Amino acid sequence: MRKSRMNLLALSVACLLGVAGCENSDKRMALPDEPDYTLAETWYDNPLAQEKKAVDVFYITPTCIWDWTGQDGTTYHHMDVTDSSQRAAVDASAALAANLFSPHCNFYCPYYRQITMESWMTDPEETERRYAAAYDDIEKAFDYYMTHLNEGRPFMLAGHSQGAKTVVELLKHKLSQEQQGRMVAAYVFGFPILGEELEQYPALRTARDSVDTGVIISFNSVAFPAAASPLFAGNTVCINPLNWTTDTTYAPASRNLGSVFFNGETSDTLRQQAGARIDLAIHSLIVDGLNPEDYYIPSISTLFPKGNYHVQEINLYFLNVQKNIGQRIRSYFGSK
Repeated sequence: MRKSRMNLLALSVACLLGVAGCENSDKRMALPDEPDYTLAETWYDNPLAQEKKAVDVFYITPTCIWDWTGQDGTTYHHMDVTDSSQRAAVDASAALAANLFSPHCNFYCPYYRQITMESWMTDPEETERRYAAAYDDIEKAFDYYMTHLNEGRPFMLAGHSQGAKTVVELLKHKLSQEQQGRMVAAYVFGFPILGEELEQYPALRTARDSVDTGVIISFNSVAFPAAASPLFAGNTVCINPLNWTTDTTYAPASRNLGSVFFNGETSDTLRQQAGARIDLAIHSLIVDGLNPEDYYIPSISTLFPKGNYHVQEINLYFLNVQKNIGQRIRSYFGSK
């Protein structure tokens, strides 16, 4: 178990939240070349792809890149999707999600000019200024996916962290009514959804149980309320993936079907430890039975304090979520 945790932390730091420091950006903001989504190398090559499924998932990866310097000395705050080493940095998170969804879905995951982790540590206006290029890429990737890859199938949207933010933005601004009707569900792992967003955008419908469709499934996880990320202040959405309730009903560890790490290893130890309940004051899961020291990453503590399980958001409830993906797909087809 200890080795599994260290594998998770090492990959998590390197891939999801690799932080080398924080600095204010200059206002000139150099950008890498825009991705060409007609090219196969701008899409994650899923080794788990087998026979065609009846449902797709369009998955958006979390922050896996940090500030880097070009040959001319320019500092970049976005991923260069043509750089094989940067694509490799994204692939651990893409592979985890492919493992999660591939038993039920065709997996489509674009590389995009995601903003770097340092970009989340600057002022919010600058973060959004940089994020505009990332979102523009995903809109274009989604258009290409719908036109050339989807073939009219029902689909899911899913993403973690920066990817989860982008799922919410697609729901707010991009999906047509016809596409909304074909969306089985949207999995928003590890990002806040504000009350004013729910009021302003009718497409943001939140899940109430394990089988409703056309809805958002979202949760954030901490050991105790004080460990909530300052980035997630004002969050109003949370469902418990162990019992699929939105109230404070506690789900004991016996409801946890199993955790899966970035290396594909399943942890029976965590399955016996990690129960959860929702704290309605912060709309987050309070997870018990774990030692926060095992998951603490000092270099990102200003955003994710000790006791915050943002990095492990998919891993902890992996088999429960994987089962639920199938449940919602069956419910979707059963309602047609």
